[in-house]
Amino acid sequence: MAKNQKAAAEVVVEEPKVFAVVRTAGKQYRVSPGTKISVDQFEGQPGDKVTFSDVLMAGKTGGSDLKILAKGEKTLGVTVTGRLVAQTKDKKVIIFKKRLKGGYTKKQGHRQAKSEVVIESVSL
Repeated sequence: MAKNQKAAAEVVVEEPKVFAVVRTAGKQYRVSPGTKISVDQFEGQPGDKVTFSDVLMAGKTGGSDLKILAKGEKTLGVTVTGRLVAQTKDKKVIIFKKRLKGGYTKKQGHRQAKSEVVIESVSL
């Protein structure tokens, strides 16, 4: 047998990964254990435990298979826990207004306060 044929015979089997879609501050995030997300700021110190109870969907994915285990009203009991890493600010957004021929200009900046969270577990 050639070396190429032997290497082609090996098959890698992927373990199913758990994921969830959570809603916080009116936005939705698809998370799995180890995912780092940046959400609108909430109370807490770095190192605090965070629990997301508003879970819209949860399931497992592995390879080409997708199994949805909880969806909509049936997500009772699914919780997503994470750890608060840092309280930061987003990049600056410049707001510039101008009226032509009116001599009116206004420049304003804004930096949104953010909380960075690392997801530790998704319990189904």
